[in-house]
Amino acid sequence: MLEWISTQPQQPRPAPPVLLVHGAWHAAWCWAERALPDLAARGLAAHAISLRGHGASPPASPLTTICDYVHDVRDAIATLPQPPVLVGHSAGGYVAQLLMTGRCGPPPVLAGVVLLCSSPVSSPAYFLRRWREGAPMVDIRALLRREPAAVRAALFRSDIAAADLERYRQQLVSEPPLVMMSSMLIRPRPSACRTPVLVIAAGDDAIFDLAAQQALAAAYGAEVFVIPAAPHDIMLDPAWPLAGAAIARFAVELSLTVRV
Repeated sequence: MLEWISTQPQQPRPAPPVLLVHGAWHAAWCWAERALPDLAARGLAAHAISLRGHGASPPASPLTTICDYVHDVRDAIATLPQPPVLVGHSAGGYVAQLLMTGRCGPPPVLAGVVLLCSSPVSSPAYFLRRWREGAPMVDIRALLRREPAAVRAALFRSDIAAADLERYRQQLVSEPPLVMMSSMLIRPRPSACRTPVLVIAAGDDAIFDLAAQQALAAAYGAEVFVIPAAPHDIMLDPAWPLAGAAIARFAVELSLTVRV
């Protein structure tokens, strides 16, 4: 019953399908403008889902937790013809980590996972480190109120067109209260990961800095690919093709490894 948006390539490449999972406040719409057509142009079948309570998917309940999001993704994977490359953005990357390390049930078979501007293994430890360093922090309260200046500062380039900012801002939704609480209590176990991982970081990410992405890559023994001058919502940014190329390269390389 989840909302799906899919694209099929005109000239398919021998690679697994890509399943895109949005982060907090977003939905499948965030992939439709740039990411889905770009991945299809690169020869990949690509699918974006909206987790419960987002987009056109069924509403969440007040008791929805982060594990319910994990179950949504597991159900989506089961409908695909072969194990996909799972791409999780921001909190969607945290969902991907819980899924592939078996923290909310047995992990499904995945071709690979891309953690895109992803939440760290421990967000509380990350934000505590930022506070101790005196680093600039996102105004979470203003962001939750969807104040335009806060949304721009957290997610986008400073020069994003006002019309685009407003269009994206109007589509952001609130998260159930137990999702954040449960995500702080249920941590991924990187040592249990048996899935190839690629970390893609945005050089100007105002939410999760480069040090956090490098630590995330180290935790999973993964390569980290940095896209300079890109903001947190890279899938809605002109720099997206760099991320799309990295995802396509990763998917094709996985396909070659399987065949060998």
